[in-house]
Amino acid sequence: MMRKRWIGMALAMSFGSTAAAAETPVETEARNAAAGFAITTSLTLLEALGKQCGTYEGEAGSQARVALQSWQQRNHRYLEPSLQRVLMLTDAVAATAGEAEGKAFANARKAEFTDAAREALLVMFPGGEVTNEACARIVASAEEGAYDYRRHAEFFPTLQSMERSGTGK
Repeated sequence: MMRKRWIGMALAMSFGSTAAAAETPVETEARNAAAGFAITTSLTLLEALGKQCGTYEGEAGSQARVALQSWQQRNHRYLEPSLQRVLMLTDAVAATAGEAEGKAFANARKAEFTDAAREALLVMFPGGEVTNEACARIVASAEEGAYDYRRHAEFFPTLQSMERSGTGK
């Protein structure tokens, strides 16, 4: 439901925004979906590897922090345009519908991304329990590149395009 509202709002705003005016509705939907995927993946890994596994003492915590840092180095160039896209859309909503609506739009996106990350974390940590075994599995997956954006063919070409354009357009 919220995703449909975001896409509908973004479509409406993109046609009123000079930055996204050249986008077709299909391109807008693809870019919004790719941005949402990138942001949600980043939030999920920040929580899993940084706040959960990364707080373990000794080698386990260190490995989690190193895995997160390595993932960020490989993927940040695609995350930044995704964040910029949400900001651009928020600005477009605010310019068209007013500051309060822009703030509501931004808050709705934050809630949407946070909820999706929370769902992903329940898969990573079955039953919500952070264990050494779960952390080791997540670290190994991150080190193997399983969470890298390039591994997700449905989003990666769009993320590459957004990165090349430099602003999430």
